[in-house]
Amino acid sequence: MNKTKKILTLTLFLLCTTATFAQESTTPQLHGILRGKYEYEPDLDASRFEVRNARLSVEVSLPMRSSYKLEVDLCDESQIKMKDAWVRLNPYKSLRVTIGQQRMPFSIDAHRNPSAQYFANRSFIAKQVGDMRDVGAAVGFSPTPALRPRSGVGGLGRMEMHFDAGIYNGSNLDNQKTAWFDSPAYSARAQFIFTSPSGGKVGAIPSIQHQQIADRKASYTSVDLGAYYEGSGLHLEAEYLHKHYAHGAFDDCNAIDAMAIYKMPISKGYFNGVSYLLRYDYMDNHSDGKKGWTSPDLSTGEEKKLVMSDAERHRMTAGITFHVANKLFPTDLRLNYEKYWYPNNGIAKESEQDKLVAELMVRF
Repeated sequence: MNKTKKILTLTLFLLCTTATFAQESTTPQLHGILRGKYEYEPDLDASRFEVRNARLSVEVSLPMRSSYKLEVDLCDESQIKMKDAWVRLNPYKSLRVTIGQQRMPFSIDAHRNPSAQYFANRSFIAKQVGDMRDVGAAVGFSPTPALRPRSGVGGLGRMEMHFDAGIYNGSNLDNQKTAWFDSPAYSARAQFIFTSPSGGKVGAIPSIQHQQIADRKASYTSVDLGAYYEGSGLHLEAEYLHKHYAHGAFDDCNAIDAMAIYKMPISKGYFNGVSYLLRYDYMDNHSDGKKGWTSPDLSTGEEKKLVMSDAERHRMTAGITFHVANKLFPTDLRLNYEKYWYPNNGIAKESEQDKLVAELMVRF
């Protein structure tokens, strides 16, 4: 393990150094995020400190319209994990072809990098039900440039569209050398974003994902519908996900995520803004396929199914975030309180109960 840590750290250091001193025609982008948390659970009357992320990434645009990215988290639930490792071609400004390890294009909240999250802990969709990385090839097409806003025509505003789709090993990042498949995993996401002349944005993001689980002995297909509004410091977002397991391997799972964030600027002082946050999320009983199968009940004729990994639950999260006035290294101090409800006598995991969370996050 120590050898693995040294290799990953050295590799990232060398790539960052290479990007920094690369020829002038490249445009290296070095990013990082560090999140330290404190949590207190009243039911346990116990506390803990945690480094949730210590992530570094380098993305470099190369001559002749190609690029690459490497992202490593040095402390993802106390483990070193490679997140992204891909190479991309851009034969046209609106077209991108990517091969390597990457996040599958799916959902709104599950597709967010930790640096873009609003709450100290991810939603159920982003953590348990919809989060998935894999190794494969993806194609993206954006008829309008995503990062070059244009003024509205005739005061009617502007529409952006982005389409991403890919096929993947379906191995859940297990050994790539043995990840042969005859039926690939796949994922696709579309984004329709309307920007009004006043700067407000409305987005609709449908997506679909199909993945193999339980050593390829089971699979699921998820459909996700999400939408958001953003303007005048307000961000409203809602998302619904339905996961169907093939051949009745597990009961269908539904998940909901709805949030409201209002950011109020502060003109002077140590903080330049404060955000007020409220979120409701829900998930059915869920299986990620990692715990194997139940034994069939011969007396009732019930067939074996995947073992449940997450019990049905509701959660309400309220919070406040203080934004430090630091342009070079944006820093947020977050205070969240999470209230859980488990219907049907669902058993709560130790870390998924009512809790108070304080998080300090810095990114660059």
